[in-house]
Amino acid sequence: MISPNRLNSTSPATRRAGSRIPMLALALSPLLLLGACFGGGGDSVVTTMPAPNTVPSSATASPEAFSRFVGSLAIDDRGDPLDLTGVVPPTSDTDLPISVG
Repeated sequence: MISPNRLNSTSPATRRAGSRIPMLALALSPLLLLGACFGGGGDSVVTTMPAPNTVPSSATASPEAFSRFVGSLAIDDRGDPLDLTGVVPPTSDTDLPISVG
C-alpha cells in the first residue's frame, strides 16, 4: 500500500524547477519596467517657443489674435524691444476696432 505522503510528494528536481520561474520573473521585472520608461515616443510633436522679443506667427493670424497678443505684452521700459522685422499686422474691412488696453 502507498502512503498518502508519498502520493503528494514531488521529486526535488521538480521542486527546484518550479521555484526557478518565480525567481526569474522577479529578476526580469526591473528590466521590463525600465524598458517601458524609455521606450518609444518617437511620434510626438516637438514645439519650439519663439524668442521672447519676437512676434509669434499665431499673432498675425487675425486682427483679434494680434490685438490679444499686443494686449498681453508687459509694459516694461527696461526690457528688450520687440522685433517687428517682417511683421505685417492683419487688417479687416468689416471688424470693429478692438480695445487693446
